[in-house]
Amino acid sequence: MRYKVNNTPILCPCCRNDTFDKDYRQLNSRGATFFGIDWANRNAAILVCTRCSYISWFMSDPSRD
Repeated sequence: MRYKVNNTPILCPCCRNDTFDKDYRQLNSRGATFFGIDWANRNAAILVCTRCSYISWFMSDPSRD
């Protein structure tokens, strides 16, 4: 899939590919882990390049182009 952020198309910074697989990852913090409340941490969107597998991280959710 192709994605954009703020109407700007996303390109892989390594190979300049424009197609990605989208997923989400949890951003763990030491405090939440210490208290056993990892579920309260924020999530980040990731785009994995379908050509070279480079991973780009986004705090806001990229939209489909």
